[in-house]
Amino acid sequence: MKPSKLQDHLRRCHPDKTEKDLKYFQTLKDKFQKRPTLDRMFASTSQRNDDGLRASCNISLLIAKSGKPHTIGEKLILPAVEEVLKTVLHKPASDIIKTIPLSNNIDEMSSDIESFFCNYLQTTHFSIQLDESTLPDNAALLLAYVRFIMNQEIYEELLFARTSITDTKDFESRFEDILTMVIPPWIINPYGDIEDTNVIIQEELTELSTNEELKVQFKNGYQQFWLQNNIPVTYPVLWNIARTFLIPFPSSYLVERGFSAVTNLLTKKRNRLDIISRGDLRLTLTKLTPNVDNLLLKHQVHPSH
Repeated sequence: MKPSKLQDHLRRCHPDKTEKDLKYFQTLKDKFQKRPTLDRMFASTSQRNDDGLRASCNISLLIAKSGKPHTIGEKLILPAVEEVLKTVLHKPASDIIKTIPLSNNIDEMSSDIESFFCNYLQTTHFSIQLDESTLPDNAALLLAYVRFIMNQEIYEELLFARTSITDTKDFESRFEDILTMVIPPWIINPYGDIEDTNVIIQEELTELSTNEELKVQFKNGYQQFWLQNNIPVTYPVLWNIARTFLIPFPSSYLVERGFSAVTNLLTKKRNRLDIISRGDLRLTLTKLTPNVDNLLLKHQVHPSH
């Protein structure tokens, strides 16, 4: 529209605003753009519910990692959150608490972690450690752990928990090759004497010894040294050998930790079936984090009534 017609429209339809300056109209425009609309109201409600579900998942994860009974969420955590909101932040606590449905997200998060690392195991090398524990009712519980390398770190994760129909007495003979494994000295110290190694390994070790950047990283220990991203590409022969010694479990620490977690969970009025079928044990032991964003997408969010 031409400026002359705009001025004519202003004089005829809005005579009370003919003397207003530019700042007035800019303020009027901002108020119009920020006015509440139906779309914005629904978007705001949806965001609050998404945040509530995210908080619900995070709280459930904290409960699982602590080994506490699930009921502690409703009986203690949410009342404590409500008290903080009312007393410290002076917020309407009931409206916010309604958006945090403490449904049982523990099994879903455990399944998400299990699915992720089982898919990853299909693409990499890993080792397995088995432990047979005797429960208070004299039942045998078989715990299987996997150890693998991912993102320059070594992960040790619970693979499964099953009741055992046999025992592990003959496992020592089955894994005799692992028990008698001898680690080459150059894996512990790649900058040491290499005269006793074969020619191909010597070539890469010699080349590695001139890499000053890698030598700096060796100060963090031989394990962190071999886990660097550029090692597999630059020194493939060394990596293929070193990897076979990094993946095996170095101690029974995870077994002891797993048994402690099982014992703790059983004291929380859970039976043996819960230990096997529920996700608490995995979340208690895992180093991985569930993908909460994916879990939220699976839930149909309904506004609170």
